[in-house]
Amino acid sequence: MNLSKELLNVNMMLVNNAEKIRKLIRSKRFFMLDGDGTLYLWDKPLKSSGDFIKKIKNLGKQFVILSNNDSESKKKRLDFLRRILKVDLSDDNLLLPNDLVIDTFKRRKIRTFDGLISDEFVRELIKNGFKRDTKNPDIILIGFDTDITYDKIKRIVEHINSGKKFILTHIDPLCPYKNGMEIPDAGLIAELIETATKKEPEETLGKPFRSVVHYILDKAGASKQESLIIGDRINTDIKMANENGVDSIWIRGSVDKPIKSRYKPTLSVESVDEIYKAIKVIVK
Repeated sequence: MNLSKELLNVNMMLVNNAEKIRKLIRSKRFFMLDGDGTLYLWDKPLKSSGDFIKKIKNLGKQFVILSNNDSESKKKRLDFLRRILKVDLSDDNLLLPNDLVIDTFKRRKIRTFDGLISDEFVRELIKNGFKRDTKNPDIILIGFDTDITYDKIKRIVEHINSGKKFILTHIDPLCPYKNGMEIPDAGLIAELIETATKKEPEETLGKPFRSVVHYILDKAGASKQESLIIGDRINTDIKMANENGVDSIWIRGSVDKPIKSRYKPTLSVESVDEIYKAIKVIVK
């Protein structure tokens, strides 16, 4: 095959994928969008992510940005996303483990807590009517504690060894960081606690669990059939889609070979920019 034919075949593949993207986007009304690694990387927006959100808003679609990062309050995270994406976002456009923890506490009538969570998350829980009790808490929280200290670890291990149950905010061992790096996240902190206490969490929140999808769809009033999950991680985002019967688009990045996994996306693209370029021609 000569070079001109190879280029023609590549262009045809791109056109076909763009048509598939447009068809899939048109068929859905509710979008669950992974945040870290899909729309932005730590403190930098990825190309066309803001334009993509503006476009689906203009098409009359609903969406929620999902992040397992509980190191900040929801208000601070929303302000951050509004600034970097240059998009108007409401409370319903973002779901953090913080939301799920507050909902869990209310449902289970938990009033006091202690844990390995950031100081800002502690303040957010207190603002929502809960009390931090370092002596005899109702429950222990293990999360993305960016203010972790040895004394805190020691206290939490003592709580759990004395019989206190603990909740894990999410399972991610690493969080995407600057320049392609990853930093320790709640999953690694939980491994430390499980090793020290020989006990496992009573409940685990966040992606990729079914409870998250049910919570989101119930709140949005949307069905699985009219929803779409877009994310960059096969074993969280695409797993969550597959196990809940929801269509998905995998943001594969620079990966050019199939990844061996039992979880399969409906479509795969290199970036959100590819999705935006495909759908920007759609008229409402």
